[in-house]
Formats: sequence, C-alpha cells, structure tokens
Amino acid sequence: MANEASTTGNTINNNQGFDQSENEIDLSELIGTLIEAKWLISIIAGVFLVAGVFYALVATPIYQADAVLQIEEKSGGMPGLGDLSDMLATDALAATEIEIIKSRNIIGKAVDKLNLTINAQPDYLPIIGAAIARRHSGASVAESSFGMGGYAWGGERIQLQRLVLPSYLIEDGVVLVTGKDQQYTLTDIDGEALLTGSVGEVASTNGVEVFVSELVAREGTEFNLSQSSRIDAINDLQEEIKVSENGKKTGILRISLDGESPALVSRIIDSVANLYLRQNVERMSEEAESGLKFLQKQLPLIKDEMEAAEIELNSYRMSKSSVDLTLEAQSLLDRIITIEAQLAELEVKRADISKKYTDVHPIMITLVNHEAKLKEQLEKINSRAHGLPKTQQEILRLSRDVEVATTIYTQLLNKVQELKVAKAGTVGNVRIIDTALTAEKPIKPKKAMIVLLSLVLGIFLGIAVAFVRRAMNKGVEDPDSIEKNIGIPVYANIPLSIKQVLLDKDVADGKAKHTILCEHDPKDQAIEGLRSLRTNLHFALLEAKNNIVMITGPAPGVGKSFVSTNFAHTIAQSGQRVLLIDADMRKGHINKEYDMTRSPGLSELITGEADKKIAVRNTGFENVDVLTTGNMPPNPSELLMHENFEKYLGEFSKDYDLVLIDTPPLLAVTDAAVIGRLCGTTFVLLRYGVHSMAEIHAVTKRLRQNSIEPRGFVFNALQPRKGYGKYGYGKYGYGKYGNYNYEYK
Repeated sequence: MANEASTTGNTINNNQGFDQSENEIDLSELIGTLIEAKWLISIIAGVFLVAGVFYALVATPIYQADAVLQIEEKSGGMPGLGDLSDMLATDALAATEIEIIKSRNIIGKAVDKLNLTINAQPDYLPIIGAAIARRHSGASVAESSFGMGGYAWGGERIQLQRLVLPSYLIEDGVVLVTGKDQQYTLTDIDGEALLTGSVGEVASTNGVEVFVSELVAREGTEFNLSQSSRIDAINDLQEEIKVSENGKKTGILRISLDGESPALVSRIIDSVANLYLRQNVERMSEEAESGLKFLQKQLPLIKDEMEAAEIELNSYRMSKSSVDLTLEAQSLLDRIITIEAQLAELEVKRADISKKYTDVHPIMITLVNHEAKLKEQLEKINSRAHGLPKTQQEILRLSRDVEVATTIYTQLLNKVQELKVAKAGTVGNVRIIDTALTAEKPIKPKKAMIVLLSLVLGIFLGIAVAFVRRAMNKGVEDPDSIEKNIGIPVYANIPLSIKQVLLDKDVADGKAKHTILCEHDPKDQAIEGLRSLRTNLHFALLEAKNNIVMITGPAPGVGKSFVSTNFAHTIAQSGQRVLLIDADMRKGHINKEYDMTRSPGLSELITGEADKKIAVRNTGFENVDVLTTGNMPPNPSELLMHENFEKYLGEFSKDYDLVLIDTPPLLAVTDAAVIGRLCGTTFVLLRYGVHSMAEIHAVTKRLRQNSIEPRGFVFNALQPRKGYGKYGYGKYGYGKYGNYNYEYK
C-alpha cells in the first residue's frame, strides 16, 4: 500500500510538472519543427514562387490614362450679374461636378460615341495565348504555332463600327472567322454560319447586322464578338472611371481610367472630358439666354415708369415756377435713390432666383431679409422727409421717382448688353488643363511585387502547414511526456536505424543470410539503445518474481519482433543464455529471421504433440535458442491458458538466464494479458509519433485490469529532432540515419 501511495504521489507530482511545462512555449522545439519541415516549406514556397512568376508573365498588363480639369468660380443666378456672387454662393462644388462627370448623361454619350457596347477580341490560346501575342513585335501578323491556326498569335486587329444581334445571340455572342481577300464569316458559338461579309461593307441577315471597318489577320483566325446593353456599358464605365479632386478646395479634378488597351482608355477619358466641357458651356449659354429674356421683358415696363415720372416732375415744376430742392432735401433724395435702386435690383434678382429655388431656400430667405432691412432704412428717411415743407416734399417725391426709374433702367440696359456678349461668346467655368495621356508602362501587374508576395505567402503557408501537421499529429514524440502523464518510466530509447532497411534488402537479394542487426552491426545506434535496456533490465530483474520478460505493445507495427530478436542477441552477447519465444500465434514471423519452419513450435509444445527438446531449436548463434509459434491454432488465447504453457515456462525459467516472450498487440487481442500474468517483467513497446496519450493510458489500464504492473516503456524508432530539438543525437555519429522513416517488422 505504501508503494502504491508513493507511486500515486509521484504520478500527481509528475502531472503537476507536466501541466506547467505544457503552458510554456518551447522556442527550440518550434525552431526544430521548422527545420524538420524545411523541405516541405521549400516545396510550398517554390510552388507559390513559380505560380507568382507565371502569373507575372502571363497576366494582362493594365494601363492608366488620365486628364486634368479646372473648375473655375462662377456667379450664380444670371451670368453677367457678378455682384450676386457673395449673396447667392452657387459656386460649383467639386463633389457636385464629380457627380456630373460620372452621370449617365455624360457617360452615356461617351458610350455611344465610342461604341463601347460592342466588344471584339481575337481568340487566344487559353491561359498563355494572350501573353504570347503581346510579345509579337513584327509589323506583320504572327504565324500560327502548334498547328492551331484558329487562334490569334500576335498582330491581329479588328475595328467594328456596328454590331446588332438578336436576343438569342446576345448572351453567348458570335464568332467572326477571317477568310480570303478581306472576307469573313460570322458564326454562332456552335459553328453554324450566320452570314458572310466583306470589310468596309454592311452585312445583315435574319436580325444580324455587322459592319467591319478594319480586319488584319491570317485566314482562319477567329474573333469573339459580343454586344452588351447600353445601360450595362454605362454602369460598367461609371464603376471603372475615377474622378477625384487634387487637394482640398482646389477646383482641380483628375479623371482616370484603367484598361487593357492604352489607346482606348485614352480615347474614353478625352471623350468624357470634352463632353463634360461642352455640357458646361451649353449650360452657361442657357443661363445667359434665360436671364436675357427676363430682362428684355422688364425693360419696357421700367422705361414707361421712367418717362411717366419725368413728365409728372416737369409738370409740377412748371406749375410752381421751377422750384429747386434745398441742400437737406437733395441729401435725402440721394439716399432715397440709392436705397430704391438697391430694392429694385433685389426685386429683379429675387424674380430670377425664384425660378430655381423655393421661398424657404436659404438664398431666398437672405434676399427677403436684406430687402426688409432696406425698406426699414427707407421708411426712416421718408419720416424725416415729412418734416420738409409741402412743396419740397412733393419735389422730393417726384425727383425720387425720376432718379430711381432712370437708375434702374440704365442698370438693366447694361445687364442686357452684358448678357448679349456672354451669350455670343459663352465660355464655361471649366477648362481642360491636361488632355488624356496614357502612361507608357502598365500600372499592373507589378511583377516584382507579385513575385515577392508569392514567395512570402508560400513561406508563410509552408510554415502554417508545418505547424498544422505538427498539431494534428497526436502521436507522442517526447518520452518525458509519457513519464509525466503515466507515471511509469521509459527504460530505453531505441533510435531509428537505416541499416536495418539495407539489411532487409540484402536478404531479399540474397546478399545476406539473416536480418538480425545486432549480429551484423553491434555498434549501430539502435543496438546501443538495446544495450541501455539490457542494463536497466538487470536492475529490474532483481525485484521480479522470475526471469521471464514479456514485450508487448498497443498495436501492430511498433517493431516488437525487431526489438525482441535483437534484444535477445544483445543479452546473449553478454554471456547469458536466452530463450526467445514467439508467442504471437496469429501473425508471428520470428522463424523467418532464422530461416526456420514454424513447426514444431509453441502450439505443438502446449498440445503435447512435441516435447521441448524438439520444439526449442538452436538459432546457430551462441547463447540464443528460439521457440517459434508452431502451426497457427484456431484458438490462441485458450491455448495459452493451458496448464502446459505455465509448466514449460517454469522449466524454461530454470534452464535459461532469460526467457524473452514476443506477444501480440495488447489492445488487439487478449493473448498478452494471459501471458503477462506468468511473467516477472513486462515492457510496453511504443513507437515514436504513432501512439496518442489516450492509447498509452488504455494499454496501462488493460494491463492493470489483468493484475499486470508494467515495469516500464521502451520507446522505439526514435527520430532525432533537427536543429535545436531535444533528441538530436547526430553529433554522436548517428545523425545521417536519423530522418529515415523505416517501418520495423
């Protein structure tokens, strides 16, 4: 009980230590993982690099054209009334002009002018054809390659002035195939001919109409023709074209467009800029015309008022024998005339502005407020004039009417002349500073950037795959973690050996008689690990009930036969007599290692068909005898429970210094549990990176359920961690075999 408590306490302590270590980041292990996966990372990075270079070479170059416009300040309301600018504040904002440029009115006209609803492209070889064609530098059309005359290989050109397709052909488009002497044939995508035409002539039939103005290509070259709706072409161009203001409140607008054809994007930008300029001029001309019509209606009315005021003033003076104004009255008159003129001008402005804005618009409200202030001032002056003599008051009133009418009439005449001049030579508030220009070098793709990013992305993806693969590998690779989790020590670490692979190959080729590594190369790294197990076994046997040692494992393929055979020979080389028993009466194959038959063996010995002198055979190696499986019985577990098996094990224990039993996998069958109860020492063989911690727990639990306490674990096929890993033993001379993934028998 004390021993069990001690063991339990050690297990708890170990688990606590394990929890702490799990929370720590082992930088050396991370670096070791990266170095181990260097070839995987290199391959992935290489693939991405090649893909990036390929894309950079075949990607279609994108060119950019741009133009620069200036939006100048202009007065609102009527052109020619410059003094309204402070009040009306209708200067074109950059955001407003940008929306005008990108409006369907402007873009739609550009689409119509350049026939952007029509698309005609040569048919290139998929993926690389366009790149090959772009590299053609000759003046003539390139010859076809690979016997594919239907594809374009460089130098082909086509200009389509008109294309009309019926609804059933619009979605898929049509194919134009060049013929002889500037002839061509139009077909649908299935190759059925629709019409035949000539360059420079309109061809039409059955709702299909086409006009090709230019065609340069080899005979048989195909062009893909398609037609999009006008609204789709407008929407596409609105999304692609970019208009922005250079700086803030500069009034400088930059229009740019990206595209595959340098000439086309330049024509589109020029067309949009000129259409916007024309629209601006036409709008200014319309405003001038509107203002001129309004003033021409007002002039006769103001003239009649002026003449009537003059007649009334002259009549009054004649009746009063030419009365003149005093200095005070003259001063009041001048002020009244000024205010009346301002009120009249405001009335004209408000009448014109009311055509554009409602009464609640801020501009209209400003005009009304200003007019109210002027009327208030006029009212005060009029109240002062009431203090003058009646004659002076009347002269003042009549003179005021004449002067105001004359001033307003003169102003209107001047405005009419200004508007006539403005209409005759209208210049908008927009001017083109820089016409469209396409850069000689494409802006996309940025080849160096693409290659660099693809390499970086490949490296990062390779690193991610390495860590994901590492995380998904639930197999235990650290013997220390087994001791910390299970509480049972690892007695030996047996490194992976490439020499065993070469030895198996030599036996298969007839160059060697057996595959026992211990006899061929006693200094191999794996045999050194078995010698460590031999040393530890010596101390383990001091506490064991007998000298019978069982080697089992969780599952097949962990290398039990390899370890059992070579361990037996390792012990025999120390001068001890060893009996190796192959108790795997299902798939045991130790007899092949010694070039023996299965029978007679263990099954015959238990059933009494053979005695031990016949069943136990000499291997030909000093101090090593072997008991093979014998004929495969139908009930191995029941046979192993026979009393003869226990009896003979007792006899073998006395006859030999060590009895070593190779058993079937513990989790697969119950044979090992039956055998283990008769053995003084049990070792569980684990393979590097194969077993999960849950599986190791299950093995331990199964043994203890059958009253078998495992002495310890043997960690087989240990692979050295590259770089800074914990188990990098290459410096001792074994590193060249460390990365070979050999499946031991």
